[in-house]
Amino acid sequence: MKVVCAIAPLFVVVTACSSSELAPRAGVTLLVTNETCTGGTCQPLEVIAFPNVQTRTPGGPVTIDLGSLTAQQQCFMLPTSLQFRIFDEASGEVDIIDWSDAQGLSLAALAPNTPVAQASPTTRAFVPAAAGGWRISLPSGNAVSFAPACSSGRGPT
Repeated sequence: MKVVCAIAPLFVVVTACSSSELAPRAGVTLLVTNETCTGGTCQPLEVIAFPNVQTRTPGGPVTIDLGSLTAQQQCFMLPTSLQFRIFDEASGEVDIIDWSDAQGLSLAALAPNTPVAQASPTTRAFVPAAAGGWRISLPSGNAVSFAPACSSGRGPT
């Protein structure tokens, strides 16, 4: 019994270490289906992402604007890495936050002209670099799933 207990925690540690060693992956795509479409007409949505490297900012959460969703489906290319610079006007200090697609990301879909400062994620976090393609239906979907990579703005390649 003691041997089994010693092996089980070791397996958990190995699994946790290998997921954190995921390298950034260029060319990861996200296929988003617009659930507002009825009778060939779709309400536009702004698709934004929330990197899992949040910090307090006066302007709201740190976000990535993926773009507008105006059709029934849209393919978005996810960035491989980004650097966020947060300026403190009072002290003149700059806080630099690095993010890559090997780290977590959550999503939200907003009506056009909705202030991003009032937004929050509506999906569970996922690690984009874990697959070449992902898909989700918005605005009600709460989890992305693996999918073939997509291109040219519409559907899988």
